[in-house]
Amino acid sequence: MDTDPDAAFLTIAPMHLRETFWTKLARPVRGIMYHGWESLVPQSGESAYRYTHPQTQHELRRLIKEVVEPLGPTLLQVPDRPSDVAFLESFASQMFAQRGTYGWGEGWSGDAYQMLLWAHLQPEIIYDETVKTNGLDRYSVLVMMDCDVLTAGVAATVQAFQARGGVVVGDERLCPAIQADITLASYTRTGKADEDRAALIAKSAELRAALDTRYQRYCDASTPDVVPRCRSYGSTDYLFAVNDRREFGDYVGQYGLVMENGVPATAVLSLARSSGHVYDLVEGCALDAHVRDGRLTVAHTFGPCDGCVLMVTERAINAVRVNVAQEAHLGGRLSCTISVVDQEEEPIDAVVPLRVDILDPAGAQAEGSGYYGTEHGQLTLTLDLAPNDRRGLWQISVRELASRRRATADFRTQDNDHLKTERGTMMYMAKRTGRFRGGR
Repeated sequence: MDTDPDAAFLTIAPMHLRETFWTKLARPVRGIMYHGWESLVPQSGESAYRYTHPQTQHELRRLIKEVVEPLGPTLLQVPDRPSDVAFLESFASQMFAQRGTYGWGEGWSGDAYQMLLWAHLQPEIIYDETVKTNGLDRYSVLVMMDCDVLTAGVAATVQAFQARGGVVVGDERLCPAIQADITLASYTRTGKADEDRAALIAKSAELRAALDTRYQRYCDASTPDVVPRCRSYGSTDYLFAVNDRREFGDYVGQYGLVMENGVPATAVLSLARSSGHVYDLVEGCALDAHVRDGRLTVAHTFGPCDGCVLMVTERAINAVRVNVAQEAHLGGRLSCTISVVDQEEEPIDAVVPLRVDILDPAGAQAEGSGYYGTEHGQLTLTLDLAPNDRRGLWQISVRELASRRRATADFRTQDNDHLKTERGTMMYMAKRTGRFRGGR
């Protein structure tokens, strides 16, 4: 609870942290940073950041342990799915009309971007330089909010985009050189979070209705409260979804400015593909999926502000295979190949998360144990065996985290002949000099 009403920056609410965590993870980020350490744990001394909520640090730790550690190596290998919806942040408009977010995500532009997420679009933010350098050929929809002023080059590229059938979504402020195909009136927040959210969701529904006859989403959800986003690797999709249904709580919610408590939600998620096998990577299980109206659908229940990542493969996972030599020499290297295969024993075309445990003859975990992600269904590990590692029977235990299938393989370690000779020589010399005290 807030024990320091004069604090400049309070601890983020646990539910907010959970939702923003999943929102970031749905994108191909290389790392996640949280600003304001002093707001996460108790500190002595003065700081603009103050520790005001004791539960947030535990929620962060849980997310790291349950999501980041097991799935991180996999998600680092999964690229984004190219977007065909562009959201223009016009530098010319920001400078000459004082519009836009100036990088802070505030105002009508920031709210309009959020509106696109509730409309279940997957917008990519572009800038004047992006349009000049790359053009607009790969986009189907261009959203131009707060774009009062455009350079001649950008305006010409947008006109060419429309001429080939591209859809421009704008507001009443749009530069007169461009005539929008869909116009949504700008909205100014009232300071009442629930009313503002409802108004923006209504605008997202208005946009959906206008776009539905001209554009098909690749991923979708049955309610605006659940925001989907898709990344892809080969023929496999990674469908993320985040529960944005919230209500006022008693932490900061009593002021009416923010709804900081999550509410459970159920949604039917869908992809524009006619087949697929769906796996919940957090829960580690296969989900029932159905094809309806040409789309692959799956129902999912979300906890408060919770998220999920579903791996959708063309072929079902049938088994895990571990291929390793039966014998290895201490002081040498041993190659091990792990495959996640289908019923035909072909590797799955996906980055599949794995847990690998390498156990020595005493059952202790050895170097190389940890979480991994396969590349096109396969992973090759090279084990470095130290000269003083234990001799005997070792075990490699593998569990893939999509359906929790397991496999094990054993190998036996022994000394290299030259190491035996060297050890024998050392023992002989030690005996001759009277320094031998026994040994293995």
